[in-house]
Amino acid sequence: MSLPDKICILPWVSIETSPIGTARPCCLAKDEITKSDGTKYTLKETTLEEIYHSDYMRNLRQQFLDGEKPSTCQRCWDEEAAGRTSKRINSKIRLKEYYSQIDWTTTDPDQLWFIDLKLGNICNLKCRICGSWSSSKWAKEEIDYVPELKNRKEHLAYTFLTEGSWPRENELFWENLRTLLPNIKYFEFTGGEPFLIEQHFELLRYAVERGYSKNIEIHYNTNGTVFPEAAELWNHFRHVEIAFSIDNVGDRFEYERYGANWNEVQENLKKFTAMRSPKIATQLCTTVNIQNVYYLPELCDWILWQEFDHIYFNMLHDPWHMCISNLTEDAKQLVINKLTSHPFRDKFKSEIMRIVKFIQNGKGSDGQVFRGKMTQTDAYRKQSLLDTHKEIAEAMGYVRK
Repeated sequence: MSLPDKICILPWVSIETSPIGTARPCCLAKDEITKSDGTKYTLKETTLEEIYHSDYMRNLRQQFLDGEKPSTCQRCWDEEAAGRTSKRINSKIRLKEYYSQIDWTTTDPDQLWFIDLKLGNICNLKCRICGSWSSSKWAKEEIDYVPELKNRKEHLAYTFLTEGSWPRENELFWENLRTLLPNIKYFEFTGGEPFLIEQHFELLRYAVERGYSKNIEIHYNTNGTVFPEAAELWNHFRHVEIAFSIDNVGDRFEYERYGANWNEVQENLKKFTAMRSPKIATQLCTTVNIQNVYYLPELCDWILWQEFDHIYFNMLHDPWHMCISNLTEDAKQLVINKLTSHPFRDKFKSEIMRIVKFIQNGKGSDGQVFRGKMTQTDAYRKQSLLDTHKEIAEAMGYVRK
């Protein structure tokens, strides 16, 4: 059958669980999956199969079959407009061996092969591009931003903190996952920080004991601060890729990923690198955002000394005030001038030029929300963006308080 040019494999084979127990078609989808009455599905009450077979997902698949570009997928359309390899395109490449096996003739398939698991918001860092939605460490700080609040439980951060505990309180979810294992081909474990979530290692042990692991590939996103004792389990799986969320180097890394120690992450990286084999690969996953985009040349210089099997530049879309499409006009010109004049190695140059195009396609902003958020966090943590990111801080209009 002839498929529309903009078809996406993910609605047919995948579901993403969010850190607070809702679900989306993928991690870049703007909207969570809802019931016919408009309420969100939650994994405290619903199985993955029910969500996968929902009217919402059937309608989404039909939109793709009709050649439409669903609005929930806008982040992919924006990246493709800049010439970047979006998640839609990347998924077709990554899952290419399964592409011909998909039953494209139906909007209600039975091929849930790929689950992107964000198993709560347990995390040991407070990254500037994150929040209590994905990091338990963030919750207290965000609540403290509102000292006049009499009942802390009324704060959205408190809601996220409590809802983020859903995997630790839900044996039915883990039982559901175990029943799905015979058909699973691919897991993603992201954050929170997945290496702090022991239940997922228990699931992997179960997969090894039952002989399912040999058919399953795994992808991790980790902040690099933890080297898990259960790492030996990975040798039993078809393939494991460990992606390190490193967006900058040295003091700038520690500022952006608050709570991390650059030297400790470097030591852990050496341990993971020593594990590389035909079954275990490493990846650098750099999230491009307003903080680090000006410093990509320095990051690329550091990468040249590393031994990553793959390098991926991930475009941050949310929180929107950190997205590079919202640079001020001064910052936009500063960044474009640096990125277009720097002599990048060939392995980086084409991707950097696509990042430049993404900036050029952006609407820009006056930087007010960015400055407000950074100033608030700096005051709480007794830091200043000017101390570590002077050039981009000044271009965004940030001033020391």
